[in-house]
Amino acid sequence: MRPFRFTLLLTFFFAATQLTAQSFRVSGTLKDSTDQSGVPGAYIKLTPAADTTKPVYAASDINGGFSFTGVSPGRYEMLITNLSYETISRKIAVTNSHLDLGTIRMKTGAKMLREVKVVGTIEQSQQKGDTTQFNAAAFKVNPDATTEDLVRKMPGITVENGQVQAQGENVQRVLVDGKPFFGDDATLALRNLPAEIVDKIEVFDRQTDQAQFSGFDDGNAQKTINIVTRADRNKGQFGKIFAGYGLDNRFMAGGNVNMFSSGHRISMIGLSNNINQQNFGSQDIAGVLGNSGGGRGGRGGRGNGGADNFMVGQQNGITNTTALGLNYTGTWGKKTEVSASYFFNRASNANTQITSRETFLSRGNQLYNDSSTTGNLNLNHRFNLRLEHKINDRNSLIFSPSLSFQNNESATDRRGVTSLKEDGSLINLTENHRLNQTNAFNLNNSLLWRHRFAKAGRTFSVDLTSAINNRNRQGSLNSLNRYLSNLQNPGDTIDQVSENKTSGIRFAANANYTEPIGKTGQLQFGYNVSVSNNNSKSETFHHDEITSGYTRIDSLLSNTFDNRYTTQRGGLSYRIRSKSGLMFSTGVDFQHANLFSQQVFPGRNKVDNSFFNVLPNAMLMYRKRGGTNFRMFYRASTQEPSINQLQNVIDNSNPLFMSAGNPNLKQSYRHMVSIRFNTVFQQTGHNLFAMVSGNTVDNYITNATIIAQAPMELPNGLLLQQGAQFTAPVNINGNYGLRGFLTYGMPIKPWKLNINLNSGATYQRIPGMINNVRNLSNTYALSQGLVLGSNISQNLDFSLSYSGNYNIVKNSIQQQSNNNYYSQSLGARANWIFGKGFVLQSDIGRQSYRGLGEGFNQQFTLWNAGFGKKMFKNNAAELKVTVFDILGQNNSISRDVTETYQQDVISRVLTRYAMLTFTYNLRNFGGGQSAAPAPSFENEDRSREGRSREGRFPNGDGGFRGGAGGPGGD
Repeated sequence: MRPFRFTLLLTFFFAATQLTAQSFRVSGTLKDSTDQSGVPGAYIKLTPAADTTKPVYAASDINGGFSFTGVSPGRYEMLITNLSYETISRKIAVTNSHLDLGTIRMKTGAKMLREVKVVGTIEQSQQKGDTTQFNAAAFKVNPDATTEDLVRKMPGITVENGQVQAQGENVQRVLVDGKPFFGDDATLALRNLPAEIVDKIEVFDRQTDQAQFSGFDDGNAQKTINIVTRADRNKGQFGKIFAGYGLDNRFMAGGNVNMFSSGHRISMIGLSNNINQQNFGSQDIAGVLGNSGGGRGGRGGRGNGGADNFMVGQQNGITNTTALGLNYTGTWGKKTEVSASYFFNRASNANTQITSRETFLSRGNQLYNDSSTTGNLNLNHRFNLRLEHKINDRNSLIFSPSLSFQNNESATDRRGVTSLKEDGSLINLTENHRLNQTNAFNLNNSLLWRHRFAKAGRTFSVDLTSAINNRNRQGSLNSLNRYLSNLQNPGDTIDQVSENKTSGIRFAANANYTEPIGKTGQLQFGYNVSVSNNNSKSETFHHDEITSGYTRIDSLLSNTFDNRYTTQRGGLSYRIRSKSGLMFSTGVDFQHANLFSQQVFPGRNKVDNSFFNVLPNAMLMYRKRGGTNFRMFYRASTQEPSINQLQNVIDNSNPLFMSAGNPNLKQSYRHMVSIRFNTVFQQTGHNLFAMVSGNTVDNYITNATIIAQAPMELPNGLLLQQGAQFTAPVNINGNYGLRGFLTYGMPIKPWKLNINLNSGATYQRIPGMINNVRNLSNTYALSQGLVLGSNISQNLDFSLSYSGNYNIVKNSIQQQSNNNYYSQSLGARANWIFGKGFVLQSDIGRQSYRGLGEGFNQQFTLWNAGFGKKMFKNNAAELKVTVFDILGQNNSISRDVTETYQQDVISRVLTRYAMLTFTYNLRNFGGGQSAAPAPSFENEDRSREGRSREGRFPNGDGGFRGGAGGPGGD
């Protein structure tokens, strides 16, 4: 199979290089309509009419000239903006090798008026096709704010515990001027780019490269934010460095430096601290991060803070972090674009947890309480590369490899007790100590070749992908376990070492051919083949007192297992567009899959299952001029079980909660439908987004749990003591989900405020098996959020927020255990610059939990505050004192509900400390000029209210700068 794929790849490549065509180019010159001088620093955006998600950008040079190279033939919308001129929008058609637009004259947006700013109303947002676009100048933030601070103010975008959501979905990727920034780490871009360089924020669902090219949505879109930089801020050097030290030996140091030029961009970041601060999104790259075991948790509460709201995601315990990163994007010649990044992260974590779990039983629920102490050290390296090469006008290659290495060491001490809920009588208890060391790597590659024929709409593309992963885990377990049936017995002792080696390799090829049908229709023929092989070998040895070594292999805890999953899928889709903005597509795929599993040790056993599935899909989209977008999407898909779910080796890391895989699992079959509606009222600045989605899964992979009411031996030979649990995955029908989400944002212009409202409702039905009795866990959740943010001045930035979540849990067995629980959070943030550079910051939040277990219903207030002074030229530096958790009430509480139990967890958190921090901002834009944060102008002439651009005023550097060109411009 490998030689065949290699030969096929070479054939495609050499065939593509033999195809020659002219290199299409679009150029022009921008001139002032009054004095005919060139207009430098204008921002030109060229958007294909056939695919609005992939615009290209250019900026005019010192003489006003601009040029796009390597442009594909077709129709485009061209948008030209400059802070001091009126916006120009044109529709163009690229039909020959060089389209020269000649001289384009731009009219000034406002006149000079005694060297003061003429401020008008700037449109906050626009809907352009399937992209929601926000103008950064319409949202005022502090001079040294980050892009994250900026997007917090935008309708439909929320940031909670460091997780960015847009239109109700997690943001999975952030682009800078359409190019990747630090791989897929969304948080890195938002936290390390200053808000003042941002011109626009674009929110859209980014399709795969192959789907963008063909025009047929495959349903694998990622919620994406594209940061469009200002034309006068996208060249030069900028960033910041900081260092701080405080009480209890708390410290932090780090910074970021960005070097942007016309053809190359380099960004470097660094961070080291012991206060749970991260300016990146933590990624469990190889799936080896240590955890405390014995339960799930980690949501809710706040593990860190600081007046700058440093935290990214929920950080249970206290973490010491060191991180370094490097990102590069550039153009090599006229045909090649490159994006690459490297990131290193070292994180050591110490955590203690108190856990309370109630397991649902048909007769008498069971309670489990434990306390654990965990420490782990995690190191990882990750590399990402994207190389896009235009062979000629009709052929292109995209090569996207990624590589990650990870090492993890963890240690856990645990004490757990199981009792009956009815009378509190003791069932069992455990004390254990566990050590693990894991090394892993992942290698992924994608090579996409795309060819466009001379006939418009006729295309052919092939995407070749591969993945290789390897994981090696070594561990030891010492455990003492006692049971109610014989409490006089000193207990069962476990003293063992184990090793698990898992490796996998996957190859896939996906080919698509499109053919135009009539003037508005298009057919797509697709074929996909995929082969995935996984191998796992687990060995567990008990201590032998005779040899004083670990020589007794345990066949129940050892296993050698191979798994292969092969699919072949072919299908046909049809798409039709109308001039009114309506698009409809429908298609069907036919898939044959084979799931082969083989156990070699301790016994020989194999499972060979084949599946044939019909996978329909359909999409209806309507785009109305003026800012309305409606989309309905349906798709059927399958999901194979993982090797961990298939391998029937027993995991006894917590002897009271043992588990194993199930080699007889089948693939699951899912139906998914989503409906989205988005409209922007440009005149008023109101923004509405609504979404409804639902899914149902056949052969849903869930858990079957056996809880021993008395000592019992399972069919696999495992002796299960009283109160102990054994869990294995099984296929069960009856999984349903339904979710609705609504967000509405609008400015309150008389008060210079922005308000964002969001409401959500979710229903989830999860089937499970407990002691061979089917349980249906039904969860109903209602959420409501509100954020009121200031838009007054760059010197005063504040916000008020509220979020509430009400949950109803109903089970089909033990209905008396049905539960309602509620959590709410009230928050207020303020950053005030006053006097001669004095800064006052405050961040206060009130968290409340109701309906949880005993001892978990709590209310606490987390208050952080800081006071500082800006200094040096252009206020480039700041010295600040910050106090975290002033009231000493910080806490972390979470609830987790599954098909078999509900669980509450309290985790260790960072408590009160004070820190002195020094920060220096680097700003050197354009031709070496130093651009400090824009000054404040209080005496504004607002006589021209209603205009969409501001006048020009002399800046301190002797040039002219648009007053509203970036966030914070008054």
